[in-house]
Amino acid sequence: MSREYWGIAALTLASILLVTVFGRTAKPRESLFLFIVGQAVSWPGTIILTFMGSFEVPVRLFPKATDSNFALAFIFLPAVYVAYYWHFPGNKSRILQIAYTLAVTGGSALAHVAVQKYTDLLLYIDFTGYRLWLINIISYYAGRIYCDWFFSQVAKARGRNPR
Repeated sequence: MSREYWGIAALTLASILLVTVFGRTAKPRESLFLFIVGQAVSWPGTIILTFMGSFEVPVRLFPKATDSNFALAFIFLPAVYVAYYWHFPGNKSRILQIAYTLAVTGGSALAHVAVQKYTDLLLYIDFTGYRLWLINIISYYAGRIYCDWFFSQVAKARGRNPR
């Protein structure tokens, strides 16, 4: 097995660990919803960036299906979002919230850059880790606002119509 496929396996294993260790096993439906929200942003974004020529993916898990990296965009980045959402310090100071967001999005961007630097899974053409970091900050913030709103609507609906 080549180094790239070991990288794909490591990303998949890291994603499983992120969701199981840092996710909430007591709320599997909510965690799955968060995972899908993360996919709804990262997967089309990666496809668009690949189509625009910002980066290439020489080694792919499904080469006939897509030109983007399935393990990173469809599995790893949404798993990071699930861990980010569940551990967001919502009742802490604004400074701590910003620091937490910068740290988590920076960590996921650093993993992306490491995959690009040490494997042939990604090749940056007109893209940088800083752009990904900025994209992640914006998408995680927007996703958190949306999920907070969605979960508040679910709570209101359950209050009116309990099971």
